[in-house]
Amino acid sequence: MAVSFAANPAELYTVSNQSLIYTLEDSSPLGTGYRFVVWVKEYDNTTATEIAKLYLTPNTNDKAHFDLSKIVKDRVKVDSEEDTGTNVIHKEQSVSVSTTNSRKYLINIGSYTTAGGEVDPDVSKFIYLIDGAFQVTSGINPPFTDYYPTTIVSLQKKSWLTDRWDDNNQGGVDNDAIEYRLADDDEAVAAWIHDSTVISGIDDKVYLALFNDSGMVGFSSHLITSLGGDALTSTNYNRKVHYLGIGPSNINAWADYNPTTDPDWTYYIVRLQDNRDMCSKYIKVIRDCGNLRGQRVQLAYTNRLGGWDYLIFDGFNTKEETKSDKPYLKQIGDWDASVYTFESYSRERQSAQVETTKSYTLKTNRFNVEDFYCLQGALRSDNVMIFFHKMQGTSSFVEDNDKWLPVNIKDSNYQIRDFSNAKVYDVTVKVELAQQIRC
Repeated sequence: MAVSFAANPAELYTVSNQSLIYTLEDSSPLGTGYRFVVWVKEYDNTTATEIAKLYLTPNTNDKAHFDLSKIVKDRVKVDSEEDTGTNVIHKEQSVSVSTTNSRKYLINIGSYTTAGGEVDPDVSKFIYLIDGAFQVTSGINPPFTDYYPTTIVSLQKKSWLTDRWDDNNQGGVDNDAIEYRLADDDEAVAAWIHDSTVISGIDDKVYLALFNDSGMVGFSSHLITSLGGDALTSTNYNRKVHYLGIGPSNINAWADYNPTTDPDWTYYIVRLQDNRDMCSKYIKVIRDCGNLRGQRVQLAYTNRLGGWDYLIFDGFNTKEETKSDKPYLKQIGDWDASVYTFESYSRERQSAQVETTKSYTLKTNRFNVEDFYCLQGALRSDNVMIFFHKMQGTSSFVEDNDKWLPVNIKDSNYQIRDFSNAKVYDVTVKVELAQQIRC
C-alpha cells in the first residue's frame, strides 16, 4: 500500500485556529476494513510526543479528510509573561521569546486493514503553528507570507503580528507604517516570527529612530540576540515568536534615543532589518496623551495573528463592585445561660457565601475606524487585560492602579463601524475582573 497526502497546508508557519485540512489517499486498492491511520506529534524542542492518533474511514471517493486545528488550536497561546517568568509581557524591557506561542507538529500517516493490521507511517508532513485565527471568509489555506520578515526594501512585508493596519504613509515607496498613539507611560509589545530555518527570515536587527518637531533626534540599531532574542538559525520551534517592547515606557530600557533622552519627542519609528535593509513595515508610535482630565486605561488583547494589540480609553472611566450573599438568621443571646440577655450590638442577621465581582466601564470619544476593527478583535479574544494608569493625587492604596489585570468583556454586542462618516466615535466598553474577590 502507498498512503500519501493528496492535499495539505504548506509546511510553514500559520495560525492554529483555522481549517487545517489534510486529505489522504492510497494508490493501492483498499482492503476489507481499511482505515487511514494518522499520528499527530508535538515537538518540545527536539522531543516529539504523540498527542493524537486517528483511524479514518475512507469516503466514497476512497479518500479521507481531517482538520488538524481540532486537535491543536488550544495548544498554542500568546504569551502573557516574559520568558523569564518574572513579569507580565507588556512590561518587556527589550526582547522576550515565546514559551507557549509557537510549536512544531509532525503528521504521520499509515493504514490499517483487517487482514494486514496496522502499517507503520509511510509518509509525513510538518507544520509550524502560532496562536491566532482565520475566518471561513479567508478561504482554505490563506497565505501567511506577509508576516514572514524575509524580503528587503521594494517587496517589504508587514511582518509584525498586529491587527493594526499598515497603510499609514511614513514616506517613500512601500514605507507605509503601522500607527500606535501612545502616551509617555504607556506599555506595549509587538510580536513577530524570528526564524531562518523554515521561512528564511533575515531580521537580524531592530532599528529605532526618534523625532521631535525639528526632525530626527537620532537613531540606533540593535542586534536582536543582544536584546535577549534567539539566533535566527535556532531550531527550538517553541521559541520562534519574539516580542519587542515598543511602548514609550518600554523603549527607555533598550533604545539609545527615547523619551527620557528628549522630553520633547513627537514620534518614533521601529523596524526589523538585516545588516542594512528593512524587512518589515515601520511601526510608528505617535505621542498622544489624550484626555488629561480622565483616567487613562489601556486595554490589551491577544489578536487574530498571534500577538498583542492595544486600545486606549481616556474618558471618565468608572469602577463598580457588585455583591451577592446568602443571609441567614443567627440566634442572639445564650439560651443555656442562667440569665438570658444580649447586647445592643449583637448581630442577628448574618451573611454567608459572600461573593463580590468587580467591573469597569471604559469610555472614550476618540475611536476611529481602525480602532473598531481592533475592538472586534478584542471581542473575539480569550485573553484581555487592562491597565489603569495612576492619576496624580490618587492614593497608592487603590488596589487596581498601575498593574495589568485580566478581565473579560461583558458587553455582548457592538455596532462595528467599518466606514468613515465621522472622524471619531464615542465608545463604552464594560469589562469584569477575571479574578476572585476574597470576602
